[in-house]
Amino acid sequence: MSTFERLIKVFNTVFEDEISTADLKESASLREDMGINSIGMLYMAIALEEEFGIKFTNEDLQSLNTVADVIGCIEGKL
Repeated sequence: MSTFERLIKVFNTVFEDEISTADLKESASLREDMGINSIGMLYMAIALEEEFGIKFTNEDLQSLNTVADVIGCIEGKL
């Protein structure tokens, strides 16, 4: 399973019906397009850390603006 597919699985779990992942694109903005607020970012980070066995720093979280940023950060830590 690719990083993107695993990311979609995490988004479905964390955000359930709040975010439609059917049309999720790597260029999608986490905040503007997907409406993820700071609390949502924390929940997302915790779930991604568990899924991938990684740890995000505060700097990592502040630099995540798009889905592609999340994928790049995860892959950089693997």
